Amino acid sequence: MSRHYQARRRFLKNSLACAVAGSGAGAMTGKLNLVGSALADSSSYAGIDDYKALVCVFLYGGSDSFNLFVPSDSSRHSEYSAARGSLAIDQSELLPASDGVVSFNKNLPGIRQLYEEGNAAILANVGNLISPVTRAGLANGSATIPSDLFAHNHQQEQWQKGLTSRPSALVGAGWGGRMADMLREANAGATLPPTFTVAGSNYFQSGNYTAPVSVNAKYGPKLMDYMDANKSSANAGRDNAMAQILALDNEHILKQFAGSSFTRARDSSRLLAEVMSQHSASGYDFTTKGNLGEQLQMVARLIAGRDIMGQKRQIFFVGMGGWDTHDAQSPRMDQLTKDLDKGLSSFQQELASLGVAQEVTTFTASDFGRTLTVNGDGSDHGWGGHYLVLGGAVNGKKLIGDWPSYVIGGDDDTGDKGRVIPSISVNQYGAALASWMGLSNADIASVFPDLANFDNTWQNYGLFD
Repeated sequence: MSRHYQARRRFLKNSLACAVAGSGAGAMTGKLNLVGSALADSSSYAGIDDYKALVCVFLYGGSDSFNLFVPSDSSRHSEYSAARGSLAIDQSELLPASDGVVSFNKNLPGIRQLYEEGNAAILANVGNLISPVTRAGLANGSATIPSDLFAHNHQQEQWQKGLTSRPSALVGAGWGGRMADMLREANAGATLPPTFTVAGSNYFQSGNYTAPVSVNAKYGPKLMDYMDANKSSANAGRDNAMAQILALDNEHILKQFAGSSFTRARDSSRLLAEVMSQHSASGYDFTTKGNLGEQLQMVARLIAGRDIMGQKRQIFFVGMGGWDTHDAQSPRMDQLTKDLDKGLSSFQQELASLGVAQEVTTFTASDFGRTLTVNGDGSDHGWGGHYLVLGGAVNGKKLIGDWPSYVIGGDDDTGDKGRVIPSISVNQYGAALASWMGLSNADIASVFPDLANFDNTWQNYGLFD
């Protein structure tokens, strides 16, 4: 058997493209990317014996996080109010934390409570960066900035891939997927990859060796139930016939790939169906106007089934739309913040009831922040924004980083509509989360190549206990 043929066989074996409802074009791009590159040598994670999970909650549209988390200090709040105009929230309408640093939107009482309990932290002014940027550097043209700033599709892709400096067409894997590639050894014997999406296709989880399992948030896994003998004895004939077809010898590489992909999808669907049957929805109220609560409830059920799946490391992706608030921002934000609070609070309660609150970290992300200035009765696409990290392992009740200057035309303003220059890069944010998941510093540097352009302050955030 030739070396090239063996390599192709290894590719088919390792490409766990078991998407129950299809893993999407992003995953296939990641697979094709293998042709041109190989995964860098990584540390061994086969000996991991604890459990950890990372849950990304992506707020599609560019969340106006400046109205989610607001400075409590009167002087800073005055700057904030002057910049935000009619969008500003009066101090009397905010929920101040006892630390005197952060005040929360009035519709985030559950998140504020988690913050007070030390189970939540806020990272101030995070955004896509290739290297540090200053206003002076922007003015004199010396700053290196990401391409297509303020464009939804490009910034979503760059945020989720964590490779801002590389042409997106040449890089298929996201930083969650690159982490999963390295951590797959931790799930020794597992037939499923470490990544699950309940929000469809995404760039974040597509790896070079792994692809996410896509699970319907409401119904769970469903793949040709009429061919599953476990569902009904009437299906036995069809199930047996398909098994015989899949067992036929095929020398054609694409036929082999198609057959093995279908087999993995079928087997994965059946395993997940078993997980769902043993771990029903909890008694907590996850009801939200959108399906954020439904998605998070499904994630909780998948976490509950981790032992059946033989998984020590899991990475989940959840999506929530509606955050592109160009107009009618205040009433729209009213419902969005209520849903965010309800979903995340119920999720944390459920994790506590499962006994894994310490082992699961949830974090928010978005296309970009929004402008400080008013755009009609909303805000425009911005750059830096504030993000939330939740979990029992979080060293919470703290603001990580510094509030930006809210002065229009100030040091942190790009000079265009009050767009705030980020002070923490997505790479640094992701590196802190990857470190908690157990990746070595060398592997973190491989997952986040642009991290080399920044200092190592991410190691000193104190984000986790």
